[in-house]
Amino acid sequence: MNTKLNRIYFDNAATTRIDDQVLEAMMPYLKEDYGNSSSIHSFGKSAKVLLEDARDAVASFLGANSKEIFFTSSGTESNNFALKGLAYRFLNTGKNHIITSSIEHSAVLDTTKYLEKKFGFEVTYLKPDSKGKISLTDVTSAIKPETFLISVMHSNNEIGIVNDIQKIAETAAEHKIFVHTDSVQSIGKTEFNVKDLNINLATLSAHKIYGPKGIAALYIKDKTPVEKFIHGGMQERDMRGGTENIAAIAGFKKAVEMLQSGFDNDVRHYDKLKKYTTGKIKGIFGESVFFNSSEENSLPNIVNISFDTEKLSFDEEMILIQLDLKGIAVSGGSACTAGTHKPSHVLTELGRDKKSALGSVRISFGRKNNTEEIDYFAESLKSIVKIKDEN
Repeated sequence: MNTKLNRIYFDNAATTRIDDQVLEAMMPYLKEDYGNSSSIHSFGKSAKVLLEDARDAVASFLGANSKEIFFTSSGTESNNFALKGLAYRFLNTGKNHIITSSIEHSAVLDTTKYLEKKFGFEVTYLKPDSKGKISLTDVTSAIKPETFLISVMHSNNEIGIVNDIQKIAETAAEHKIFVHTDSVQSIGKTEFNVKDLNINLATLSAHKIYGPKGIAALYIKDKTPVEKFIHGGMQERDMRGGTENIAAIAGFKKAVEMLQSGFDNDVRHYDKLKKYTTGKIKGIFGESVFFNSSEENSLPNIVNISFDTEKLSFDEEMILIQLDLKGIAVSGGSACTAGTHKPSHVLTELGRDKKSALGSVRISFGRKNNTEEIDYFAESLKSIVKIKDEN
């Protein structure tokens, strides 16, 4: 494969390439129909119609009502909106306890730490089991009379494990506790319906599903007591001030419509690539490689591996760079913490040592990836990570 002409992108969990049909759907709202959806003239009315049509599309995909969908600028904003918006409603009420996990995305962990430091909320950080799953028993044991919120991600962005949010929500409902889940990675890769899960809040983002960056959504179940997050306007039913990004919302709408029509094909494609990749890597490294992403109860588009430091020789700080020099784009974990030169907090919580965690590789597939690319990746990895007996 000529990698100068065909660079390989295996970092779709970080972001996806915007689909041509999505870009096409956006263009009219960047050129002709550029009105502000809050304006009363024809330009504004055209934008308003698109805005509400998009809200309907996202709601339909999630199994929600349109009035429960609020557009935001990112998954990070949606997570902040959910956690802070609910926490502010419970200030000085005696309900001051939040349950979350120690392997959440930084958009959740940094927010809960902020709530602890600035407002005195108490937060319990549950540790995962060896495969990264959050135990229902641990969630139940952590509940106190003061608990008002449980926030556990539906699927982990680094290892792809899928948590049983439905069971967690059932337990929470018994104690009249609200449930938020970061579902950014789950959308389009596994079944996700907010009514079936019986949750109060869910986060999703367009750029993970072949849509544009800069647009996301937060599902807020009707009558969930969430404070307005951004002040300065009456937009989003007076819950988030600021002019809506209509062109990006048009792209979000198209991306969701494409997910609905192509979901089964997408999942079959990802599953095929995951099984093929797992087989290739096992064939090269055998038991010397650790699969941090389980083959069961996990997303079909993520493979996360670490290497046995006793059996393999590698420079943990150079693996990603060496692969990039060969034309292969992968990551070591969340893109939001890339460049920190620290091992993944997810993998260290799973028990990986610093060298193994720092040298981990996350491969995440997209619609356009194929087995030929995986073959080249596997051979490239073999030339970088050496079996010690061969040195």
